[in-house]
Amino acid sequence: MPARSKYLSSGWSRFSKILAIVFGAYAATATLHIALAKNVANDTPVLLTSTYSSFLIWIGFMIMVFMIKKVWKAWSILLAIIAISSLLIFMQ
Repeated sequence: MPARSKYLSSGWSRFSKILAIVFGAYAATATLHIALAKNVANDTPVLLTSTYSSFLIWIGFMIMVFMIKKVWKAWSILLAIIAISSLLIFMQ
């Protein structure tokens, strides 16, 4: 029995979700780590451990985007994280 069409997402919605999973989550992770490194007095440990923690946080953001039903909500959360992290980077 095939799936009902009301439960399936459109092609553009699926494409946008994939872009949010790959590029949006990566950009949010990168800006979050850069903001943390800029606002800590000794940034060497943050930069050294970011290779491991960035992968875990990126996977967490991917799962978050996958769990959200509406694509625009996922993009708005990721863009808010990017905007807040960017403000923290450039404020100092």
